[in-house]
Amino acid sequence: MFMEYALGAFIIGGLLGFIKDYKASVKASSFMALIGSLALLGEVYNVYTNGPERLNLYRIPLHITATSNVFLLILGIVGTAASLYAISYMDIFERTGKGWVYAIAYNTFLASMALVVTVNSMEYFVMSWELMTLSSFILVFFSEKARDVGASVKYYITMHFLDTIPLFLALGTAYSLVGSFEKLSFDNIATALASAPAHTKIVFGGLLLIAFMAKAGIVPFQFWVAETYRAAPTSVSAVMAGAMEKVTLYGLIALVWKLVGTTYLLGIAIALLGATTLTVGTLYALRETNAKRLLAYHSIGQMGYIWLGIGIGMALIPKGGALAAIGALGAFAGLFHALNHAIFKGSLFLSAGAVEYRTGTVELEELGGLGRQMKWTALAALFASLAIAGVPPFNGFISKWLIYVAGYQSKDFLLAFGALLAVFISAATLASFVKFYGTQFGGEMKRYKEVREVPGTMLLGQWILAGLTLLIGVFPGTVTGILNVFNAPIKDGVYRIGFGSVLFSPVLFIVLVAVIAVGFYLSFRPEYGKEATPWDCGTTALNEDEYRVSSEGYYIKYEEKIGSFYRFSDWFYMIGEGIIRYIVRGYMWIASYFVKIVDTPYTRIETLDDLRRGRVLNADEEALKPLIRFLRIACDVLPGIRLGTFVVIALIVVGAVIGILMAL
Repeated sequence: MFMEYALGAFIIGGLLGFIKDYKASVKASSFMALIGSLALLGEVYNVYTNGPERLNLYRIPLHITATSNVFLLILGIVGTAASLYAISYMDIFERTGKGWVYAIAYNTFLASMALVVTVNSMEYFVMSWELMTLSSFILVFFSEKARDVGASVKYYITMHFLDTIPLFLALGTAYSLVGSFEKLSFDNIATALASAPAHTKIVFGGLLLIAFMAKAGIVPFQFWVAETYRAAPTSVSAVMAGAMEKVTLYGLIALVWKLVGTTYLLGIAIALLGATTLTVGTLYALRETNAKRLLAYHSIGQMGYIWLGIGIGMALIPKGGALAAIGALGAFAGLFHALNHAIFKGSLFLSAGAVEYRTGTVELEELGGLGRQMKWTALAALFASLAIAGVPPFNGFISKWLIYVAGYQSKDFLLAFGALLAVFISAATLASFVKFYGTQFGGEMKRYKEVREVPGTMLLGQWILAGLTLLIGVFPGTVTGILNVFNAPIKDGVYRIGFGSVLFSPVLFIVLVAVIAVGFYLSFRPEYGKEATPWDCGTTALNEDEYRVSSEGYYIKYEEKIGSFYRFSDWFYMIGEGIIRYIVRGYMWIASYFVKIVDTPYTRIETLDDLRRGRVLNADEEALKPLIRFLRIACDVLPGIRLGTFVVIALIVVGAVIGILMAL
């Protein structure tokens, strides 16, 4: 019932976009997205209390399992906060005048993710996944700025080559196993795979793994993330980082692990990919000076933590006995961190959007002193910053700590090394968020003295998530029942959580910290109200706003020490971006070729802008126009086609066929 309400609300939200007034359409559609997200939370409670649910909704077979429920919880929480926040935040894009684009794309984005984690058919899974990709692509270039359009095109092309193609090949593999589109349920596929040859399982699982790695930004497929999250409206970035990335985790568990099966080697590979990703993402974030790009790199890093936990589970659970219990703990910790990351990363993006809403920038070099003018935003950002850094008693500490425990107790060198690396990177995460928080909210800057707090809906959206970082950190038992789908033997309650004899009590920790804090206060008696002019070292030409450590200068010496790492990683980034750049150039060549056939040989087609016609930016003109134009002119061109042109087209077709055969 709640699932019907949720999808119905998203559909109505999309239709409300046809209200002509921009603000009215955006606010009404965001409100319906809020209602739909709340309905998803209602479905979570229903399944948690009554068990898994099967239903046929709009002729789409759904199976809401305990695993699905975890991801509906994530989507419901992030969708609620971001949709409420967007009611006021999206006003800054009023100049685009395209409320209907946002309304349809945003509600479709939420609905498609809800379907991805609940459909019970490979066919509908792929269709929902592609709908999720298309709608998110439209939202990324919503601002219509040239740089944002470029980021959206890179995202879309990357997803089509690393996401769409592998998924469709996996769909074809599943079809060959069951022999009918009507029989493509996950249950039938699992049955067919049980008796399938080993190489078929490897191909099917490998294709899915590539698709999920690409969408999650796992190394080496992380090169699209930073610019995409920077370009998207911040409320959308919060949903992409908080929910869309987690959908890939659902695919890893529900399709790769449960359908294909797991082995020790596969689990080790997943864990090592996670350890590599958490290292690369976090160290890149450490040197970033754009708030949204910094958060995007941390999304890469935090997904690494999650994959490390799931990898521990995939490696150890098949071993049985005590190791299986440790593996279940690792998998549980990975899911726990997925929820926690969705909460604190969503909150951090919303706080960055609040700063952007009032100052017009997210460049850390240009910000400072906002803590006094935007007290509630600053406090929410502080909570989320402490949570992502793994500082107790916030929620990020508990899930990270359980990942460490699982890795240490695994009795496996590689898994223990991954956990040790994760501990070190947590310190780098804390250092990064000292910069993130300090440069925006610390100190004083005269240029922002007139800045005021953001509207109430934006504050409430931030605090729904920021409050949960503390609530779940202090009372983890509020969510462990929903999250423990692997039956990990954890000990949890109001006062403690842990595994075996390794226990942590958030309540006792708070009491201890409070006693120490009061002791320090009484001992040192800080003085308030005194003001002094900062020492300027005798100069008269330096603006007082510049009396601060710049974001670039925070860890410059540290960056110099690991410069070789950055150079090596930059080389990989160049490879990924170079591949996409050449794909775009190839696309442009094909597009210009067909444009010249239809129009005139002298038509200049050098950029994507040249393909647009009129003032309105349309998705088909960006991504599908060459194919559409080809279909329209093929019957006119083919009868009189020249030999050279025929050879070019034939080579393209042959190349595509060879590529597919090599992939198979």
